[in-house]
Amino acid sequence: MAIDTIKSSAIADGTISTSDIADGAINNAKVDTNAAIVTTKISGLTEAIDGGLGRLENEVGLLNVNRLIDNSAVVDDFVKGFSDAFTDETGVNTSANVNSTYSADNDSYGTSHLVQSLGFAHKLNSSSNWTAHDATHLGRFTFGDYGGNGMSMNTTSYGGNTRSSIYTPPSGSNASSVTGTTLVRWRMQDAGPNNGGVGIYNASAQSHIRLNGNASLAGGWSNSSSHWANNNPEDGGLKGLFVQFGSGNMYLYNVRGQNSTTISYTTNDVLSYHRATDGTVTFRKNDVDTGATYNSTANFTGDWRVVVNHAGEGSTIDFTSLEITENVATGSTDAGVFQTTARTATSTPSTVRLVLLGKEEATQTLNTDTVFQISRDNASTFTNITMTESGTYNSAGVKIYTGTLDVSSQPSGSQIVLKITTTATKGFSLHGYSILYK
Repeated sequence: MAIDTIKSSAIADGTISTSDIADGAINNAKVDTNAAIVTTKISGLTEAIDGGLGRLENEVGLLNVNRLIDNSAVVDDFVKGFSDAFTDETGVNTSANVNSTYSADNDSYGTSHLVQSLGFAHKLNSSSNWTAHDATHLGRFTFGDYGGNGMSMNTTSYGGNTRSSIYTPPSGSNASSVTGTTLVRWRMQDAGPNNGGVGIYNASAQSHIRLNGNASLAGGWSNSSSHWANNNPEDGGLKGLFVQFGSGNMYLYNVRGQNSTTISYTTNDVLSYHRATDGTVTFRKNDVDTGATYNSTANFTGDWRVVVNHAGEGSTIDFTSLEITENVATGSTDAGVFQTTARTATSTPSTVRLVLLGKEEATQTLNTDTVFQISRDNASTFTNITMTESGTYNSAGVKIYTGTLDVSSQPSGSQIVLKITTTATKGFSLHGYSILYK
């Protein structure tokens, strides 16, 4: 018989044992409706909700980021939290970002950017503006192919009065600011006669350089008006220099064929155009100015272009190399800052949990080289949140990072902001995040 009642009199120790209480003796009706049962009394519940890699809140945050990714949705508010998978830049405080670049291709933010420095790029190898080369002649081009608009490795002679030019701008940004350095340099494969040449000119007068058809000396450096693309190139503000190659001699020209100067050359000579800080452009042989004088049409500080041209159709011009100054990545990165706009919590949070998808772009110490911070008072006060790698998200190296932060010591507020900073030479790409609060 089950024991349902214990009288008011004292019961001696050991009088009632476990065997004296039958299964089911205590049922729902005998438990107070308002009784509180702490999570520690239920095995594994505390760990599932608040601790360990399997914590429920982490899974909720990750699930919501994935939902945004799957539906190409923007920032999403949900009960006690919000998420962003960077479908666009909604939810990002772009004015607070420093060296933080958005990529629409993979919906991510990089909290650093590559350091740029001036260097030379081998345009005959790398640029789509040039056709392929072979091992024998690194840059042997035949003019007049493709209806007079291109270069070819084909050695067939093309008839007709067709002379073509190909031009290329310098790669990288801020070309106009490149002064006090060599802009383009090259060496010839043979000492001629090549008849073709290399020119440099300011980009703002592009329309006065004929790039196909009857364009001897690329048009702008010819004294024949039939070679000009848009009337007198001097009237159009064309500035620059052009060097044409004969047998052992080069012929240097200003705009409209002025001040032609003869200079000898061999296949060992490195030839170049140099621009001083005041915009003066000079032609150099082995890094030494040739000494020829030019009028003001050779001076410019703006953006510039390089043109390679031949004076005769069906002919070849051979380079050992042709390199153009450009801004190139050094492989290192500058420090960066990423910051979100403030998201309004439904109540003042005391605890914030961050679930983040990201990739360490360089070997680093997490939470030292890349630091994560949370503010609940609209970015007035930030506190570092320690993040831990909690798993791999995809095969591209994106990982899952999680962390929890007590923000109760911050000034009271409900405007939550996430901030990420990276030190120089360390990069971090952010692919999505969820913030949960309570």
